[in-house]
Amino acid sequence: MSTNERKSQSGVIETLQSLVVAFVLAMVFRGFVVEGFVIPTGSMAPTLLGQHLLMHSNQTGQDFPVGFDARRSTSVERFSDPLLGRNVQLSASEAKKIQPRGGDRVVVLKTLFPFFNPDRYDVVVFKNPTDTQGPSANYIKRLIGLPGETLWIADGDIFAKRDNGPFLIQRKPAHIQRSLWRKVSDSDAIPTDTLGLSRLWSPPWKGNPDGAWKFDDRTWLCDTPEPSTLVWDQNKILIDDWLPYNMLMPTIRQEPMSDIRVSATLTPKSGALIAGFTLEAMGLRFVWTVSKDDVSMKLFSNNGDLVQEEVVARSIINANEPLRVEFWHADQMMATYVDGERIAELQYDFGPEQRLRLATGSGPDVPIEEIAGRGQRAAKLMWHFDGSPLTITRLQVDHDLYYRSSRLPSRATKNSTASGNEKLVEVGSPAFGTHPDKLAVLSEDQFMMAGDNSAYSLDGRLWGNPDEFVSAQFDDSPFVVDRNLLIGKAWSVYWPAGNSFGPLPIIPDFGRIRFIR
Repeated sequence: MSTNERKSQSGVIETLQSLVVAFVLAMVFRGFVVEGFVIPTGSMAPTLLGQHLLMHSNQTGQDFPVGFDARRSTSVERFSDPLLGRNVQLSASEAKKIQPRGGDRVVVLKTLFPFFNPDRYDVVVFKNPTDTQGPSANYIKRLIGLPGETLWIADGDIFAKRDNGPFLIQRKPAHIQRSLWRKVSDSDAIPTDTLGLSRLWSPPWKGNPDGAWKFDDRTWLCDTPEPSTLVWDQNKILIDDWLPYNMLMPTIRQEPMSDIRVSATLTPKSGALIAGFTLEAMGLRFVWTVSKDDVSMKLFSNNGDLVQEEVVARSIINANEPLRVEFWHADQMMATYVDGERIAELQYDFGPEQRLRLATGSGPDVPIEEIAGRGQRAAKLMWHFDGSPLTITRLQVDHDLYYRSSRLPSRATKNSTASGNEKLVEVGSPAFGTHPDKLAVLSEDQFMMAGDNSAYSLDGRLWGNPDEFVSAQFDDSPFVVDRNLLIGKAWSVYWPAGNSFGPLPIIPDFGRIRFIR
């Protein structure tokens, strides 16, 4: 064999060795460090998207994802522009543009959970306890319950306790809360051609006195220094847990809610402006106020008594200077943001029983079992101004997650029921953790998961018995995720499916690459 032949053979061997080593390292990295997963359904929408349509409104210029299932019939009449109202249909030409996009692909960090416990409200990938070997073996949900806790889902929020302690509201961290606001209304989203709409349209806010207010070119103008208001019309757009993503899904009863954010850019003509917002919900009155001297938040009872108050001395308002304000009400917490800075916060602590009685307007004589799972009435929203004319732009309303109370479907018992769990998985009984007779009691190795798209998510509230493998190897308890089934924390969307190349939606929408909160 010549020298050149030996060198050539040696090069081939070295190349093969390098490829084998690279392959082994890649498999080790994939198996123990990070791995990519594709989102198949909309149970986490709109945080994470399964197969969907990206619809466009010619009227408002807005794009919005809509869940899509090729097995369901799709009628163009069902498409609407969510920022104009659920009954305002898209133009026929836009509604007929059915171009499905694949689900988001996410990066999952698999190295964390062997060394660190996941935190509440993390987005987690885990083995589906009801079907560990089937086509839906991997699930992705938001973690809502930690080991050793007892959970009670009441009026859309999460309450938890340990041992014999009291139930406490579980608030989301600010950075997660900010990512979870779902847009309901935006004054920038107005129709460009009102004659092309299927029905008459007007903004969901109404000025009072009527002669002092004008809405023109996405801007509200108030020409009086006297007291005036903008009142939300729930008949135009009801604030509930409806999501545009679900507009093609079977119709269900929506749940009114009061965990909302209202925000606006205010430009006063005088520094004497006093601007505020009032939310009436659960028989209570929540009031935010900003002025040139301070920021205040007040909580009043249903009979007008002041329950709590937070006042921060801060020079806020100046003549002819735009001011961006955000008023938050979420997880039994009020907050005020000015120009993106969190200025003040007020927390109030009702237990789940008191929360349900307030939400339903029920007195102490009504057994809590009769009202568990029931929601609240529609909230009332009102801006109020005094002391200066002003203009308002970018007037927006958003709502939070709402964890629904449902009834167990028949599939809860598709796997065999362990002795002693019969009442827990009884078909038609309240969902796990949503009723005082079925609180979610977690052991030291159990977690509870729920989807962000609660109305159409099969999750720890509903899925029922584990399969034979999980029952035999880990835990035969229904509804929970054993620690051994955790895979990792969802970190980022690295490949959001977008434009199509031929029949396949394989070109990513790079503008939607994002971290997962």
